[in-house]
Amino acid sequence: MSSSASASRRSWPRYGAVPMTRCPACPRTTPLKRLVITTGKNGNLGREFVKCESKQEQGKKLKQCAHFEWLDEYIERIQLEGASRELDLPLEAEKFGSGPSGCGNSIGATVGDATGTAELKKLNKQMKKLIELKKQGNLMAGIFYVCVISLAFVYLMIISR
Repeated sequence: MSSSASASRRSWPRYGAVPMTRCPACPRTTPLKRLVITTGKNGNLGREFVKCESKQEQGKKLKQCAHFEWLDEYIERIQLEGASRELDLPLEAEKFGSGPSGCGNSIGATVGDATGTAELKKLNKQMKKLIELKKQGNLMAGIFYVCVISLAFVYLMIISR
């Protein structure tokens, strides 16, 4: 068996439901589309990818977007950006063979795990505490400035007599 024939039969990892974010390369809000390579060309048969399917809109100056990312690289990127199901991102949950040209995805393990979700919840809780502390600090600074201005008025009234 030749090396090119064995390369085209490589088994790529399958991912379950993955949140589809908007395209990072264009200003449109349309989520990326999840697809699967259906030809054995370059040894990528069965490999999943995401791409922007935004087309050029009539009367608008925006051109068609050509953004492309392998699914494993996309998952790594959104994990680094902190994307999770808790951010209410739309989910792309098509069954394999359901897209155009038989492209789609399969449902299997989910992205991340319980520890990742727990860690995100912990970070979210810490962020809320920081925001609350910032609000308290702003309130205290406001009270301090009111006190300083009040003392200045009292001082001016005393020295003006």
